[in-house]
Amino acid sequence: MRLNNEKLQLSALRFRLKRRRGLRIKRNAEAELARKVIGMVGSRLEEWVAEGKHKICYPSIDEILKDLDLTGEELSFFCSTRFGKPFLTWRKELRIEEAMDLLVRFPEIPAYKIGKSLGIKDKSNFRHQFKSVTGMTPSEFREKKLKKYLVK
Repeated sequence: MRLNNEKLQLSALRFRLKRRRGLRIKRNAEAELARKVIGMVGSRLEEWVAEGKHKICYPSIDEILKDLDLTGEELSFFCSTRFGKPFLTWRKELRIEEAMDLLVRFPEIPAYKIGKSLGIKDKSNFRHQFKSVTGMTPSEFREKKLKKYLVK
């Protein structure tokens, strides 16, 4: 009886070890796949931004995915992993960062035209997006920054 019990325990232990090895292999394969996806999506997004395509006013997220040649899952996984936020939020913040720079560099250009040049079609939408990111309107931001430079 004791011998059978030891055999059962040994068999159970072997099973658990095989299962753990299998899980480890599976996790390693998943991690490798995740690294590949992150690398691929990262390079496509870099190129997309370098070409200025983040400024295009796409009719839908599907058109962006088609342009990037990605699936929604790939883009979502990358953005949540790398940026900790959804793609559209990241894109909006990227556009607003550019707007902040342009508002200060070109004070003679109306704010809504800067928004339009960044792919934000109307004045109120630009104002709303800008305020959601910075906490102030484009005009308030420009005035504050230009005052700061004039004082120096």
